[in-house]
Amino acid sequence: MQDPRNGPGDQEAELPVKPLRKRRLADEIYAQILLQLSTGRYKVGERLPTEHEMATMFDVSRPVVREALQYLQNDGLIDARRGSGTFVLRLPPREMARYSDDARVAQYMRAYEVRQCLETEAARLAAQRINRASLRRLNNALDAMIDTMRTGVGVQEADFQFHLEIARASENDLFEKHLMVLKPDMMGMMNIAADLTRAGTERRKTTVIQEHQNILEAISLGDGELAKLFMHYHLVSVRYRVIDQGAM
Repeated sequence: MQDPRNGPGDQEAELPVKPLRKRRLADEIYAQILLQLSTGRYKVGERLPTEHEMATMFDVSRPVVREALQYLQNDGLIDARRGSGTFVLRLPPREMARYSDDARVAQYMRAYEVRQCLETEAARLAAQRINRASLRRLNNALDAMIDTMRTGVGVQEADFQFHLEIARASENDLFEKHLMVLKPDMMGMMNIAADLTRAGTERRKTTVIQEHQNILEAISLGDGELAKLFMHYHLVSVRYRVIDQGAM
């Protein structure tokens, strides 16, 4: 017998509640230091405050600061010298200041490390296993990406689709599945990269297109090692262009 205290809609009202994702403190500190670097707070060659000083400034523990600094060092922006301190190696574009309140930028950058492992191997296998249908889809995806770069509409989705077609051409569905998991982080960084490309020179746009064309050509030739090399070069170059003020 139904308990009269429970109305007919009570069971429907008991919806599962997903826990809110906590923003990682290290990512927050990374974003703040990135802002300081992109706005010229520090110059190339200048020594940053110590971990202790930063921990006091940001009101966090030293391990959190250390983790944020490690991310920046991985990006090639700073260099930690034992016994001397941490020094600025290069400055990110000033446009990066627009993304300083987005702590996910650190996560976007970390995604490149995973992409290096995933997409270089996918490109190698795609070259070894390419067939007419896959090659046609890759050519169509590249043509679509080039068109969007000229119009400025839908660039990120078209760029992702090109990389997704390479994963599919590997004929191993796990590459595609893992790429879909990475898609939010990839799209986040593609948004930033596309914004910087629009604000940059025509040479930058031409370079981006050429990098994709090189990957496709290597795949079409069936040269797995060359395709892997070109994919590696492309991912390193994109990351470098995003974080380096002097890059094309």
